[in-house]
Amino acid sequence: MSHAAFAAILGADHVVADETERRLYAQDVMQWPGAPVPELVVKPGSAAEVVQVLQRAAQLGMAVAPRGGGMSYTKGYVPEKAGTVMLDLARLNQIVEINTRDLYVVLEPAVTWQQLSEALKGTGLRPTITGPISGAVSTVGGALSQNLPGSMDGVLGLELVLADGTRVHTGSWAITRAKSPFFRTYGPDLTGLFLGDTGAYAVKTGAVLRLEHVPEGVAFASFAFDRMIDIAGAMAEVAHHGLAAKSFGMDPLKNRTATKVDMAEGARTLVDVARSGKSLVQGIRDAARIAAAGRNAFDDVKWSLHLTFEGFDQHTADAKKAAAQRICTGKGGREIEPSIPVAMRAKPYSIRGFLGLEGERWVPVHGVFANSRVDQVIPRVEAFFAERGAALEAADIRHSFLLSINGPQWLVEPMFYWFDEVTPLHKRHLSPKNAERFGAIPANPNARDLVLKTRTDLRDLFFDLGAVTAQVGKYYNLPGALEPETYALLTRIKDLLDPDRRLNPGNLGWR
Repeated sequence: MSHAAFAAILGADHVVADETERRLYAQDVMQWPGAPVPELVVKPGSAAEVVQVLQRAAQLGMAVAPRGGGMSYTKGYVPEKAGTVMLDLARLNQIVEINTRDLYVVLEPAVTWQQLSEALKGTGLRPTITGPISGAVSTVGGALSQNLPGSMDGVLGLELVLADGTRVHTGSWAITRAKSPFFRTYGPDLTGLFLGDTGAYAVKTGAVLRLEHVPEGVAFASFAFDRMIDIAGAMAEVAHHGLAAKSFGMDPLKNRTATKVDMAEGARTLVDVARSGKSLVQGIRDAARIAAAGRNAFDDVKWSLHLTFEGFDQHTADAKKAAAQRICTGKGGREIEPSIPVAMRAKPYSIRGFLGLEGERWVPVHGVFANSRVDQVIPRVEAFFAERGAALEAADIRHSFLLSINGPQWLVEPMFYWFDEVTPLHKRHLSPKNAERFGAIPANPNARDLVLKTRTDLRDLFFDLGAVTAQVGKYYNLPGALEPETYALLTRIKDLLDPDRRLNPGNLGWR
């Protein structure tokens, strides 16, 4: 009955009943034992169809789980209850308006960050918030639902569909006299209420992002460090003075793999670098520097820090770089070729990192801390891995670290790699060559279970240390982290918006 009900709204081609296909939606980057398979997967093509789907789901008493690009690893959209309708928003992928005068872009939620970047080429503009590295597949709507570790101030408004099918807008987008989404707050900040809700408050069907002019001046620097505490201290000091527009660090394993791309991808990156320079000559020079550094450029580097500096003009960017050089060398760093930040500037989005170079499975866990907490957190993290090193090594499980700073906060993201079966979800994002190459890797449930256990223990350590996290989903412990009164207020809002708790049950602790 439910299949016919949704097919009447969307057409039979946009309602998936095939069990093999539906099973793909019962996992994200990780397999989750015991997760129910959704009863149906529905694929609306407009906000109006989302309204009808939610209204029909309410009539049928069915839970609804919205899904974007599918790159979650915290059960963000994985069903909690049997009989769930999976709301795949992939067809809502249009950029509606780019307003170069008032500096905003209106888009649908399934627009990827790379798609947005391509659309803005030639305008001299970019969003004020930066998408994740997985932005070749990850969507804007997904990032807004999961939260990005940096500021979300660049979100000006949202179009939302509530659990009962009510369609609303936030910010000045909601003004009846002149629907212009140029301003975020008009009364209480409703936009902020729905950011980071992981689809538990409402379904996002549209968003407005603030745009800014790409700064004229840009400079790059990279540094090698011997210890995690030294690189993190340098990052925190650079951030304290507001010098770097981007700042990220990598450990020895990540250093060895960062430049190990296949020839085709490497060639594409060099082309992008050449095109992205201030002039063709400068771009060619940057590409030549990367090529000269080669695939083994970071093999002897323990920890590497990569910085991008921006300024109103080149003099300002260079002055910021000079100040950062003094800080980093004073913290024990030695300057190395900045090939990685140059390449990341040219090609910021990729999907390559969601498997290892040889097809190893990958899953991260993270914590976000105030920059002043670096000295307290790092010894605890290093002790954690020292205690478990022998067990991880025996199971051929490797780990690496990505460190990044966005404003006044420091993110530490340990990542686990192990050989295990590559799932059909992964294969959908691989080239045919790699899908075939990695498809023969056998299942390794023992190693997978150890990864899940170790990752959970590390998550709990971050919790004890007072970490903030993005991608809360069904994985991170928001109810236990917040003051009881604060979580009770969030729950009262949930009960107001979704009294039957049908939107993404299990997320943020609500069942």
